[in-house]
Amino acid sequence: MDAVLNKQQLLETRRRVTSRSQSISYENTDPLLIIKGEGQYLIDEGGRRFLDTRNNVAHVGHANAAVADAVSNQVGLLNTNTRYLHPNHIKLAETLLDTFPEDLRKGVVFFVNSGSEANDLALRLARAYTHNKRTIVVERAYHGHTNEVIAISPYKYKAGREDVPGSSKPDWVTEVSAPDTYRGEFTGEDAGQRYAAQVSDACKESDGKVAAFFIESGMSVAGVIIPPKDYLTLAFKAVRSAGGVCVADEVQTGFGRFGRHWWAFEESGVVPDIVTMGKPFGNGMPLAAVVCKAEISDAFSQGPEYFNTFGGNPVCCAAGLAVFSELDRLDLRRSAGVVGDHLQAKLKELMRSPDGALIGQVRGMGLFIGIEFVLDRATKKPATVEASWVCSRLKDDLILTSLDGAYDNVMVLKPPMVFSVDDADIFVTALTAALKCVVEVDLTSVERTPT
Repeated sequence: MDAVLNKQQLLETRRRVTSRSQSISYENTDPLLIIKGEGQYLIDEGGRRFLDTRNNVAHVGHANAAVADAVSNQVGLLNTNTRYLHPNHIKLAETLLDTFPEDLRKGVVFFVNSGSEANDLALRLARAYTHNKRTIVVERAYHGHTNEVIAISPYKYKAGREDVPGSSKPDWVTEVSAPDTYRGEFTGEDAGQRYAAQVSDACKESDGKVAAFFIESGMSVAGVIIPPKDYLTLAFKAVRSAGGVCVADEVQTGFGRFGRHWWAFEESGVVPDIVTMGKPFGNGMPLAAVVCKAEISDAFSQGPEYFNTFGGNPVCCAAGLAVFSELDRLDLRRSAGVVGDHLQAKLKELMRSPDGALIGQVRGMGLFIGIEFVLDRATKKPATVEASWVCSRLKDDLILTSLDGAYDNVMVLKPPMVFSVDDADIFVTALTAALKCVVEVDLTSVERTPT
């Protein structure tokens, strides 16, 4: 049976046996059958090597040998739960805590299986500590797929029909504007202060009964929105004055992706009360965590026992330890800063050229970069169709990208951390060629590219 037929059969079978709610990348053109990964590359059934700019799960590279060996060795010995003592569990907790500022370093770790589960637990921790329920969230935020975290994810609860459960904002949630300094309500030097004032107003309206303020330290599905100057400092102060705790969601941005620090919130000079993390922690293994201050854990411990069958198991902890080891061995935090700076500089150079006329803004930090495509830089009218065509064209050029943002016009770059300066140059060269072509293409039949 030839590979093309095999892929078509897999596609047809998948459509039959899985839900239509689970999308397939590039389904509008030619879906990919990926059978192997190597570093910053994904390889299909025909041996084509795709440069991966979008998978931040494979943090230290697809099929990283050190992670694979650690998992293989441990799974051959034991995999069980945390009711038994095991050195991997304890060592990983200590290693993780050592990456945090002092207030959190003295705290505790809960290991879970996914970022969604981590944020769900963070909500429980906040309520146990504050005895409040009011939760303040940010427009376009995404914190996961459980019922409770969909309820604090405007990206999700605004996406469905109003008559479907989970498709409307609960009465215990207050939504404030995303701190978007490009196309948001406030764009000046004082934007951070003005967006933070909305958080303060939400706290005042709650009569001092806030449970938590959830904020992604770098908003990914919102289109790479980085908290502006003063925003987190003032927002955290207001929330704590109202009796609430501050939760930093680092699922997309943690473990050194911004370059200088382990955690993206450190760029704002703040220390949250609770931090959640997931995707990159196990380099593809289901490993996530919540780190919180000791007093929050103590309050939570007054309730029922918290037991998670697979959270913190020896195999996933072995993967986490290997990820930390590889981050150090390959100096990937420093590399993220160097490569990210180089990539942004090249993209801004492209933006200044005639070929880059569709680029409205390049933003981000380290290897977390957004390219916003617009039809007119003055009006900022989104170039949604053009972005979709460019995304598909890059796939044809063996480069995988993703589109996000309120108008699906922001190309979000968050590659494996082994992404190099040479890879950045390859990407910019291909993007330049695609942008030269898109202005001459008939786009009337172009469909949205699911990524």
